Amino acid sequence: MAKNWLARTKKKFLRLHPAWRVYVILLGLLVLYNEVLIYVLQKLKWSNIYCKEAGCVRILLVADPQILGKTFDTHFYAGLANYDSDRYLAWYYEQAVEHVQPDVIIFLGDLMDEGTDSTENHFEEYYTRFGAIFPTHPTAKAIYIPGDNDIGGEGRQPLNPIAKRRFRQYFSERPAWVINDNLTIYNINRITLEMTLNDPRMVDSTGSDISDRYLRIFVSHMPVLDVPSSFTYTAIHNLKPNVIFSAHLHVSQFARIHRNRLKSVQYKPLSQDKRTAYKVHSFDLSYHQDTQELLEIIVPTCSYRMSVPDIGYGYAAIDGTTLKYTVLWTTRRFYQLISYVIMFIVPLALGVLYIFYKFLREHCNCRPRYERLPK
Repeated sequence: MAKNWLARTKKKFLRLHPAWRVYVILLGLLVLYNEVLIYVLQKLKWSNIYCKEAGCVRILLVADPQILGKTFDTHFYAGLANYDSDRYLAWYYEQAVEHVQPDVIIFLGDLMDEGTDSTENHFEEYYTRFGAIFPTHPTAKAIYIPGDNDIGGEGRQPLNPIAKRRFRQYFSERPAWVINDNLTIYNINRITLEMTLNDPRMVDSTGSDISDRYLRIFVSHMPVLDVPSSFTYTAIHNLKPNVIFSAHLHVSQFARIHRNRLKSVQYKPLSQDKRTAYKVHSFDLSYHQDTQELLEIIVPTCSYRMSVPDIGYGYAAIDGTTLKYTVLWTTRRFYQLISYVIMFIVPLALGVLYIFYKFLREHCNCRPRYERLPK
């Protein structure tokens, strides 16, 4: 059966005009590169993080996946766009999990594009799709926090209480997660202005401060240090974070600043140039704690639909009191899609030109006149 099919296909291919044969071969090579080779080659660029301490905690950070919905985008190609976006997210997530071998996976909000406004039926469908794209890991602890696209609360869009309750019901959002004796992760929600007011682990039975005995991570969808408010100052004063991971801006940035000078905070690019794109950055968290310097890392979006050129996943490791961090950059899918458009437009344009040329030959009196020379 397979041999017959191959034989028929070969005969059809050999009957094609030589120019079409070249075109089919080029198209096949382009598909092979765009759908297989480019992913493999990109993964080879990713850096490994090597730990020295036995209790090292590896963390995979997923920011702003914003899986597409079916309400806002009514274009004829919406179904194909959703399929391609889902496939892209799923492939790279699987590869990132395999590369990191995480102990903790943190989803930093904006999990869905239409989470705030979706109906119950649509939300059920999106939730099922999300689980298929980002399946739970058998050994890693999964942490989900909401973004403005999940529950509202940014700009003119008010906080949606129904979406807020629904997110907590489906994704088991909590105020804090104790990972081990050395690490606790706090949910600092700048949208709802909710957080853990205090942590009893930070003091002993005599009331003495023992917060330096373990590390504390803030996770927030919106940057915590940007435009600080009383909520920001209270969270920092009460819980004393060693590092903050946030998202929302879709780009890879970081900020380091003393807690008394938050109003002058400035974010700088992190791993966004060719020289440092795959570098493993090291931060001494004990030094930050001793100097009261705050560290916030903004994780780039992992979706190519967010109108930014550089997309990827955050990879962090808590190795003793050292934070090691790198970005697992992924490919620019829009460039791949544009290459397909070009490949289909070129023969179409040549075909139109050929038809136009034939039309001119047949309907225009363009033939040269020949006159006989005098004898």
